[in-house]
Parts: sequence; structure tokens; C-alpha cells
Amino acid sequence: MSDPSALPPQHEVERWPPEAARVAAEWEMPGWGETIWRGVRGRCPHCDAAPIFDGYLKVHQTCAHCGAPLGDMPADDAPPYIAMLVVLHFVAIFVVLFYKGYYHPSIVMAGVLLVLLALLCMAALRMAKGAVIGILLKLGLKRERL
Repeated sequence: MSDPSALPPQHEVERWPPEAARVAAEWEMPGWGETIWRGVRGRCPHCDAAPIFDGYLKVHQTCAHCGAPLGDMPADDAPPYIAMLVVLHFVAIFVVLFYKGYYHPSIVMAGVLLVLLALLCMAALRMAKGAVIGILLKLGLKRERL
């Protein structure tokens, strides 16, 4: 039989991750709500002093103010899914009203709704991408370099 005194104390066994495996955060980030709100607004989630985007959806490689690695965040597929999830809930209202017979848009009104839908999708995509970059920066998840 093994010696029970050789086992580590109980409080050390239950601790995860072990003290030796804990790594200090690279960036001291604000709380979750503030981080996501800064990203939605298109500002750096770390310092809120510089924009995330260099154009419509192109992300700066680093923040111009604090040097946060914005371009290393792998925000590839999540923002379109989030934008579609939000926007299609609004579209579903019109679809349900149309099929129930409560709403009969003219061809002009259908065109206006289509243009509004496209603009709403574009705005939601940019806000979702900013929020995802903020979340990834807070979690410290970076794109692997080959």
C-alpha cells in the first residue's frame, strides 16, 4: 500500500488550474460588459481611445494608442452568424405578418424593406465583429502564426 502522508493536502488536489500553470494576463482588460460595449462601438476594447477598424471591416493590426493585438484575434465566422441571428429575428416579424395575411406590402414598400434589411445587416455585422474582437481579446485567444 502507498503511504497516505505522501499525498498532497486535499485543498491542493481540488485546485484547478494548479498555481504553477496559472499565467498572468497579457492585458489588463475592463469587465465583460464594458469590453463588449467598446467593441460594439468600434473602439479598442482595451483602452477605448482608438478605433478597431481601418475601413468597413478591416481590422488594424495593433491599436494605435495602446498596442493591443487587434489583428491577431480570429474573428472570422462568428460575426456573420451573430449578425444574421439578430437581423433575421426582425425579418421574421414581417414574414409572419405577411403569411398570416395581416401585411400586404406594395412593390415599393417591399423594395424599401429590402434596402433597410441590407443596411441593418451591414451595421449588425460591423458591431458583431467589434464585439467578437473584444471578447477574444479579453479571453486572450490569438490566431496562431504559421
